[in-house]
Amino acid sequence: MVTTPARASPDFTDSTITLAAGKRYARSGLHEWLYGKHYRTAWTTPVPVQVLDLGKAKGGLSALEMGGSRQTINLHLADSAGNEYVLRSIDKEPASSLPQKWQQSYVADVVRDATSATHPYAALTIPTMAKAIGIYYLEPELVYVPHDPRLRTYMDKVGGMMALLEKHPSGDQRLEPGMGYAPEVENTRHMLEDRLEDNDTRIDARHFLRSRLFDMLLGDWSRHEDNWRWAEYDEGKGKTYRGIPRDRDNVFYKLKDGPIPWLLTSLGLKPHFQTYREEITPAQVVKLNRSGRNLDELILVSLSQQDWLQVADTVQLLLTDEVIEKAFRAMPDTVYSLTAGPLMAKLKARRQALPQIATAYYKELMQEVTLVGSDKHERFELHSVSPDELQVKIYKTSKEGKVDKLLLERTFFSHETKQIDFYGLDGNDNFLVTGEHQPAIELKVWGGAGEDIYHVQSNGSKLGKSVYVNDSQYRNTYDLDKHTRLTIDNEVPANKFDAAGWLLRYYLD
Repeated sequence: MVTTPARASPDFTDSTITLAAGKRYARSGLHEWLYGKHYRTAWTTPVPVQVLDLGKAKGGLSALEMGGSRQTINLHLADSAGNEYVLRSIDKEPASSLPQKWQQSYVADVVRDATSATHPYAALTIPTMAKAIGIYYLEPELVYVPHDPRLRTYMDKVGGMMALLEKHPSGDQRLEPGMGYAPEVENTRHMLEDRLEDNDTRIDARHFLRSRLFDMLLGDWSRHEDNWRWAEYDEGKGKTYRGIPRDRDNVFYKLKDGPIPWLLTSLGLKPHFQTYREEITPAQVVKLNRSGRNLDELILVSLSQQDWLQVADTVQLLLTDEVIEKAFRAMPDTVYSLTAGPLMAKLKARRQALPQIATAYYKELMQEVTLVGSDKHERFELHSVSPDELQVKIYKTSKEGKVDKLLLERTFFSHETKQIDFYGLDGNDNFLVTGEHQPAIELKVWGGAGEDIYHVQSNGSKLGKSVYVNDSQYRNTYDLDKHTRLTIDNEVPANKFDAAGWLLRYYLD
């Protein structure tokens, strides 16, 4: 009997291939004039790329499942120990997010071509800079995915593509310095549920601010909730979370270098799609941060302007010229020669302007402030020191109202802040407003569920004129001065009621 020997698995050890990230972005001179040169040379220049050997990379990888957004091809992989990795395509298909009837239209062609406004190798520059300034990061590796039978049913979908291979930010990462050696990494939904349900949970605001200022230096406009993962640390009675940014596809974005994209963005479409420049105005800072606004408002409210400037100074100090040069050397050599010089010059200019950038965004966030409790019990103390100065303290309490620990202490000034909204969410909360002065800051208090107590002690002043209270009739106690505005609402909207309702405000997977 003749037997056929088993087919050996392909061996791609030390194999490289030279190819371009996106040949389709090579266009005529007229097209470039109309739609922009963008980063077409980076996309169309062939570069040497390591061929991914599934049998040897990371000790051997096996395909799990497809994932990610419709624009990026993502394949999840696992090594023999169960550690997960992700292959993310360099090239995108943004038109797939359009309605089906538009996907073969002129609009779809424009959207597809706009991918060339992104730099295909920008993500490779991030780890060196992130490590230097003390924030968390993923470490992508540039690979070519061959048509390898070990990819099984996914071979036709991912075979032949240039991709980034990186550790999947989830689960136990105690061996990963880039993820803070975290014993557990969670998604944003999990982090927010913890934060809103339990007042022993905290988010490291200064660490998050450092990450967000770095985003502004990079011009990264895609910082919505799903583009973060969270290193979770058990602190005994509660947990502490630190942000791990992911998906750096849109740093150094370059869109407005042609009349058609300039016209489309001038119409107000996607205002956060900011072209990367040396200078950035306060208005542009605000637009750039549009997708990250929800998390910023929740997490950064505890930090004063002095805190912001201290963090900005630290980032400036640590992000040296040498660090930047080393970071950009992670690009393929030919692409470095073509694109790195102007980008480094812009980054260094923005670094010098970082205190002004930080101040601009701080002032924007402070105009209307939201302070959110949890589904546990809190005491909110609001004291009007003067018409222009309001001291706020928030404590964790027992169900009976006994103070346990201080959660937040901040002073707000009327030249920065015009309105503060306080949300107790669930739990038995106590709101105490005191002072000899009517504050110039308007104070709106939303009790939510639970048995809440409200005191406005004006001592003859018109303190209550600046206070608005909204809650239900159910088992709440109101001790208000005659000037306080009270609305009894027995059908409080869900997103003012408890943690589960508050989550409706966020873009979560």
